[in-house]
Amino acid sequence: MKKQLLLIIFCLLLAMGMNAQVPQSIKYQGIARNSAGLALNSQVISVRISIRDNSAAGPIVYQETHNTTTSPYGLYNLNLGTGTPLTGTFSAINWGVSTKFIEQEVDFGAGFVNMGASQFLSVPYALYAANGPVGPAGPQGPIGPTGNTGPIGPAGTTGQDVYEVFGTAQLIVSTSTSLYTLIPGLAQTITIPANCKVIVSTDGGVQSTGATNTSFSVLDIGIFVDGFVSASGGQRRLAIANTTALAQLIQNWSMERTYTLTAGSHTFEVKAVSGAAGSSNANVSSSSAPQLQGTLRVTIIKL
Repeated sequence: MKKQLLLIIFCLLLAMGMNAQVPQSIKYQGIARNSAGLALNSQVISVRISIRDNSAAGPIVYQETHNTTTSPYGLYNLNLGTGTPLTGTFSAINWGVSTKFIEQEVDFGAGFVNMGASQFLSVPYALYAANGPVGPAGPQGPIGPTGNTGPIGPAGTTGQDVYEVFGTAQLIVSTSTSLYTLIPGLAQTITIPANCKVIVSTDGGVQSTGATNTSFSVLDIGIFVDGFVSASGGQRRLAIANTTALAQLIQNWSMERTYTLTAGSHTFEVKAVSGAAGSSNANVSSSSAPQLQGTLRVTIIKL
């Protein structure tokens, strides 16, 4: 004969500290009784809890199960939110929107029996506060004490200087230009302080004067420091080959090199020399044509 059971249930909400993280659970206590009103003492039961939205038959926003044992007085205690979840997540329940109903189902061994649903008459305030609307900002508190002075950071560079000059005239390089020849305007003499890195960079344009598709111009550009050109990274070769459709073509040079120099006066120059026999004359740099005008830039980084 199937027992008729009466389950009397009530919720106990714990006060939660305002300055602590809100626990994602609610204390829940029930008493299991049989149809005669007697408590079911020290019995293993399964409880399924559902949180419904808007009404006792509303959609389930969260559902979980617990396995527990009643006390000698028929009492059992649950922490809602810590059971085995079946639907939704407890932390996602929006307690601040619409009414919430709690539905209880109990399994004494023959399947879950729906014991009914009742409305939460008191909002779980701490949980509501966790995702409720933001309140107004409070007054600004007093200024706190000055903190300790932090450690001194690593020393940086003491600065840098940049010296730049531009081409002042055109240099014509022919096959007879067999020695490196200064490009007009691209020379500087600078006093270098101690403990520095020196970056020398140059760029500019070269125009072949050949007017036929068989004409070409080949020349070398070099960075000179104190009369010497560097064999590593201080030279570039330009080869300009004219075509049937295009003649007197322009090609650009651009290079940069870093030097470690002793303190004192140093001279920096950019020079050009013919690179191949049979070349047509080449116009190197200019004083007025921006496509050709060369530059010489010396950057001094003080360590």
